[in-house]
Amino acid sequence: MDVRDRKDDELIRQLFCTTRIFSRTLNGCVAPLGLHSSEWMVLNFIHLNDGIAQADLIRYFKVEAAAITRTLSRLEKKGLISRHPMEKGRGKYIELTEAGRDLFAKAEPFVTAHRRQALQGLSATERQQLLTLCAKVQAALEAE
Repeated sequence: MDVRDRKDDELIRQLFCTTRIFSRTLNGCVAPLGLHSSEWMVLNFIHLNDGIAQADLIRYFKVEAAAITRTLSRLEKKGLISRHPMEKGRGKYIELTEAGRDLFAKAEPFVTAHRRQALQGLSATERQQLLTLCAKVQAALEAE
């Protein structure tokens, strides 16, 4: 293994560790409210879009339909979302319920504090660079 491969191994290890600790600590923020980090991410995206088609959630998060369906089923059982047939075409439209909006309002300050802690050492330029670099890595993996 040459020096570049060793450095690349270290980079990949760091990416892996960073995403794991981010997910673990985000779970710690939302677990007291009865949420998992993946549920928060979906709840947040629905909130930001004032409702959304289920197919758009799948495209946005780049996950299998079954994974989104499971998350939505959990959120629906908790009374946080409602799913309705789309007016035109197939599929479901997802909206937050009143309970979902209330829980979002309770969780948002904790999640915002978590995000600020995670990114506190990065300038606005570095944040944009990190976003760009992560998107490049993702695109390279999707091209396979």
